[in-house]
Amino acid sequence: MTCLKPFIAAIATLMTLSAHAAVDKLSYFKNTYEESDAHFNEIYTKQRASIKGSEVYQFLYAHGNIKSYFFPSENSDNLLIMISGTHGVEGFTGSAVQRYLVDQGLPVEHTSVLLIHGFNLWGFKNIRRVNENNIDLNRNFVIDRNHFKPDDSDYGKLNSFLNPQTPGSAGLISNGFFIARAVLNIAQYSLESLRASVLKGQYSFENGLFYGGRDPQAQELLIDQLVQRYIHKQKKVFLIDLHTGYGERSKLHLLAGRTTDPNSKNLKKVFLENEVDFADKKKFYVIEGEMLTFFGDRIVKKIPQAEVIGITFEYGTLDSQKTLGSIESLRRMVLENQNFHHPAGEVDAADIKNIYREMFYPSDPEWRMSVLNQTDEKIKKIYDYLKLQ
Repeated sequence: MTCLKPFIAAIATLMTLSAHAAVDKLSYFKNTYEESDAHFNEIYTKQRASIKGSEVYQFLYAHGNIKSYFFPSENSDNLLIMISGTHGVEGFTGSAVQRYLVDQGLPVEHTSVLLIHGFNLWGFKNIRRVNENNIDLNRNFVIDRNHFKPDDSDYGKLNSFLNPQTPGSAGLISNGFFIARAVLNIAQYSLESLRASVLKGQYSFENGLFYGGRDPQAQELLIDQLVQRYIHKQKKVFLIDLHTGYGERSKLHLLAGRTTDPNSKNLKKVFLENEVDFADKKKFYVIEGEMLTFFGDRIVKKIPQAEVIGITFEYGTLDSQKTLGSIESLRRMVLENQNFHHPAGEVDAADIKNIYREMFYPSDPEWRMSVLNQTDEKIKKIYDYLKLQ
């Protein structure tokens, strides 16, 4: 037994170190925008001393100051851009990922890094997915507005179901009624049709879900300013938009457009085809006014010769790829929107806010650890691609 004591002690030490590492990683996940912002400033201040030319680009608008952190690489040919909080409440996880990566060491060889923190600042602060105008920013970035003619007829058939005009309830009876109505709609339209008509974006119902808005929002000007300031003669620009909610719980999904899109073809230089969920292979909905597409278009217009690739990192939470998970996700979305426009009683309102926050920002430590561990794996592949000359 005596000879085993050093071995047992070594195992105990390794377990202690592992526990400390887990606690350290979890410290990146903050409870408010203000805490996230303060921590980002702290990390940036620590890093800028060793990274010449680092700066914070500040975009002041009616609802605050959207900060973009730039870390230049000497003799850089490439630029990695990572955006958090396009859907405000999802910024909690996106911010944690950004701050974690900065702490791991930025920039990387031949690649400068631009991190846009809290793109939908109002939504981040107020724990809503949409902005101050009830607009889903990831449905608002229409490239050619003059010729954009959305068809909201399918959504209109569902509006009374998706946008109730009475105070909501998170109770069991209300939940049962919602599931019953959802099942009836699925039976009538099919789950795929229901998803497509709801999730692709709509432009007619201002208080409804996934409302894309009729006018550009302030963040469009921010993108134009960032392109003007940081896009020059790069050979490669890689865009990552950080999201939570869709998909298998605790899994990082890589989401892209159709396999035939130029962007999707370029993604195959970085990832294996089975690593990416392409829209036409997974029967996904096609989003109107997607931010990454707009951002990439602006960059290509500035430097046509560059290879510009965009992808969405989506950290799954509710198994929404399954029927029951999809219905539960929709229920929480409807309840949150209903509670905002038609406030419920104090108890119901608190329950609704809690399940909504958990849908996009689970408190489960294992889920949070999985976010950072899987990010490490995918980011390494992107870094390897950007290092190739």
